[in-house]
Amino acid sequence: MNHLSVKSLAFYGIAIGSVSLLFKVVSAYGEANLKAAPAIAGSYRFDPKSLPECLKSDSLVLTIEQSGVYLSGNLRSGTSEGDRQKTAEEKPSLFGKWENDGLSLSGAVPNLPGCSESAATGQNSSVKLRGIVEKESLKGKISLTDGAAATDFTAEKAAVAKPQKQQH
Repeated sequence: MNHLSVKSLAFYGIAIGSVSLLFKVVSAYGEANLKAAPAIAGSYRFDPKSLPECLKSDSLVLTIEQSGVYLSGNLRSGTSEGDRQKTAEEKPSLFGKWENDGLSLSGAVPNLPGCSESAATGQNSSVKLRGIVEKESLKGKISLTDGAAATDFTAEKAAVAKPQKQQH
């Protein structure tokens, strides 16, 4: 019995060649057309002058976590390193995506005082944020309540503090 007949060799040759060609086509398409979202995770400190009236006195920090094109984060007032660490440990309250060279985040913000009538009734402020990242800054529009007009903002990325090693 001869298992290596011409028909078997031709079949396996065509099958392997087809798979190789398909792999080349898919790889070429992916390299040319599929781009990963840029790494934008981190903390962004807002310029208070670019915020709505109710937040001009606050120092706002937007902390963004990223998983591919999906984003989550927190928006809170705070200036100290302890506030930033507390924000990083909180469950994210903003969710969105990176799409078309920009980001979109929205959600309820439980820790922003003052910009919503709902704060008096104990409800969370609603935030919608759209922006683009240019180098180390985030520029876009923020709306703090459902009916409010969007306000332009600028936020600078905060430098990441490296944890210090403890010596024994």
